[in-house]
Amino acid sequence: MNKRVPPIGKADGTTFEILAERVKDVHNATSSVAKGAVNQLLTIRNWAIGCYIVEYEQEGCDRAKYGARLLQNLADKLSIKGFDRQLLNACRMFYMKYPQICESATHRLQGIDLFPEKMALIEKKLRGAICETPSRKFETPPELLVTRLSFSHIKEIMTIDDPMERFFYELECIKGTWSVRELRRQIDTKLYFRSGISKKPELLLQRVEKGDVNAVLSVKDAYTLDFLDLNVKDAFSESELEQAIMDHLQEFLLEMGKGFCFEARQIPH
Repeated sequence: MNKRVPPIGKADGTTFEILAERVKDVHNATSSVAKGAVNQLLTIRNWAIGCYIVEYEQEGCDRAKYGARLLQNLADKLSIKGFDRQLLNACRMFYMKYPQICESATHRLQGIDLFPEKMALIEKKLRGAICETPSRKFETPPELLVTRLSFSHIKEIMTIDDPMERFFYELECIKGTWSVRELRRQIDTKLYFRSGISKKPELLLQRVEKGDVNAVLSVKDAYTLDFLDLNVKDAFSESELEQAIMDHLQEFLLEMGKGFCFEARQIPH
């Protein structure tokens, strides 16, 4: 026999203040989950839109009629807030640069009966193209892209032509939980080249396969480490990063802000 759960109220000492906190907690928790789900669906939606556009450009029976003005004409026809030519172009680029998203898109959109039967043919074509791509080993799994990066992050990364460089920023952004602003700053300051991975990309792949979370120069929080003036080399180890920080201790403490002090070089656990 199931034990009866006592009601929330005076019997368990609940006050009005506790009630308010409980309501706030459940609201915040469910809102966070809902926002995450919405962001993921928006990413999938944008990939699917890009799919429709590219497939139309290749096989649309009246595509020549619209030509170079296709995206602007489509934006005008849709008359949906936010669906301008820039967004449609980003969706198109997303589809072309991230064919591996097909797996996630097919799974999620079939659940709401959205994709047409032709999607099976598109998926088959994309799977063949993905398998034939030499850079496949430098592809972030589609579920990681969809669940850990927003489309705003992806828009910043997909402007990069080199698949290896995109892979680098995808992993670093996920690992470091970077904001869009921090991601943009790291791209602008060429972290990929400063870390030395551009010279020996196999190092990143080897360390990723080993599960080494210190494979690349990065820290969990978005602290600015440009002042270390690290020279470009194959890759930076944790000890080398520590030494660089020690060499610039005063600047590092200033960068970290209030509340930090130097206690010892290594603290045993």
